[in-house]
Amino acid sequence: MTATAAIFHHPDAVERPTTPLAGRRTAGQSFLRGYARHASAEVLHCVAGQAGHIELFRELMTDGGWTGDVTGHLLAQPETLAAPGTMMLPGPNLGTYAWTRRRVGQAHHALCGITHTMSTRRIMEGLTDMLTSPIESWDAVICTSQAVRSVVENQFDEIETYLRGRFAARRVPRPQLPVIPLGIDTAQFAREPQARAAWRDKMGIGANDIAIMSMGRLSVSEKMHPGPLLIALQKVADATDQRIVLIMVGWFNDEPAESLHRTMAEAFAPDVEVVFPDGKDDRLRYEIWSAADIFAMPVDNIQETYGLAPVEAMAAGLPVVCSDWNGFRDTVDDGVTGIRVRTLMAAPGGGRAIAGRFEAGQDNYHQYLVQVHQRTAVDVPEMVAALTALVGDTDFRERMGQAGAERARNVYDWSNVVPQYEALWAEQTARRTRETPSSAPDPNGPWNPNSMDPFALYAKYPTMTLRPDARISAKREVSEDDLKEFMRLTGAVRFKRMVSPAEDLAVIHHAVRTLGPVSFGELMQRTQAGDGVLEAAVLWMAKFDLVQIET
Repeated sequence: MTATAAIFHHPDAVERPTTPLAGRRTAGQSFLRGYARHASAEVLHCVAGQAGHIELFRELMTDGGWTGDVTGHLLAQPETLAAPGTMMLPGPNLGTYAWTRRRVGQAHHALCGITHTMSTRRIMEGLTDMLTSPIESWDAVICTSQAVRSVVENQFDEIETYLRGRFAARRVPRPQLPVIPLGIDTAQFAREPQARAAWRDKMGIGANDIAIMSMGRLSVSEKMHPGPLLIALQKVADATDQRIVLIMVGWFNDEPAESLHRTMAEAFAPDVEVVFPDGKDDRLRYEIWSAADIFAMPVDNIQETYGLAPVEAMAAGLPVVCSDWNGFRDTVDDGVTGIRVRTLMAAPGGGRAIAGRFEAGQDNYHQYLVQVHQRTAVDVPEMVAALTALVGDTDFRERMGQAGAERARNVYDWSNVVPQYEALWAEQTARRTRETPSSAPDPNGPWNPNSMDPFALYAKYPTMTLRPDARISAKREVSEDDLKEFMRLTGAVRFKRMVSPAEDLAVIHHAVRTLGPVSFGELMQRTQAGDGVLEAAVLWMAKFDLVQIET
């Protein structure tokens, strides 16, 4: 059984000309395109905070090949999510959305998130918040690798230990943590002889040269320290007397990052030609794979949780040399589609001071990451051996490349991954309909303690509140045009939030002039305006001396 979900959309979750390239945005963009092509549903659902974001989603899906209908849902109206039954989020933190769901009941729909980077304060604190929010057993966070699942489980264990000790909690509900990989459109990365010739010629790579490629953000702090790879390649060049070109496809965050990479290339690999094609070029990002003979990515950074680039490399038919690190263990079949190189890290217990400085704000995010990867080593001799074996054996490269292309098609193409999402959503729906919520919302209490009614939260601020027996009278005659001018002068137009349209305010003011002095309760009956609408209108008009309120 398959099911659909309302895909939560925000422009920051996909690639746009105005946003920096990032793995989560690349993955988000790829998912929408893959879902547009392979969804089994007849109607797609989108949920967003703003109506404009739903329209952007509709455009993206149409561009991706979707020809059916798209139904939009606003996050402020969670009652409409019963039809899709599940809300799919672009990140792992479900807590805020669990509180929003509480307005309509925890069994109303399921929540489904997905992991990307797990090392930021926002994400770590969000996992803590999740276990203190109304999460249910039918909710899920998709973990893109076994390694990242261990990260989530480790933090959940710490949070649960605290909650049990502090509050004697007998039960701490957790979401499901299924492992489903990120997908790609494998056809986009197919090798093309013409592209190979063109790009190798452009970069000065001869027919007998060996081109080794990496792909991703060129950041020592956030992605991969290139030092071990450069040192290894110099040793390979010395041992084989082979001209080697390293194609480091990516993008620099700033000039110092670029300067550092170029300096390291000259210092650590003086006999290796290193080029830095711009990875922000969409056409280049799909074509340049054809120019390479080997893909190498010895990542040593905890920001990486999955790593799409090795999967893309396999789809391009390239043998992969990577670190034995997080998601690479799932994607790269060691000895078959590539070679995973041993990594070593400091033992648990030695990083408490690092975590404490990050928590206190003494160290920023980059400093936190750098201190961790400084204590992480990729085995250079193993990398030299792996690269030397591939550089010297064309048949070996071809066998691994073909195996990688087959694995990418059969496992990581969106045609295989989207059905796994749909099966999960169906399983969430089945659990939701047969299991009992862990708690029920109090209809008279707050839905979310972090989003209380401001008039309840700040009830002690004013002298008094507007009561039904308060008497209201008009101070002077005003027209609808007068009210529009008041709205402009007082800033309501600027902030695009007005208690009521000018025409409705005019009707209410006219009723006060005709009936007044009139009690607020009677005015409500006469105008048939909703309680909140009338209250806001009367208070706004009193604020600017258009009516008088006597209590």
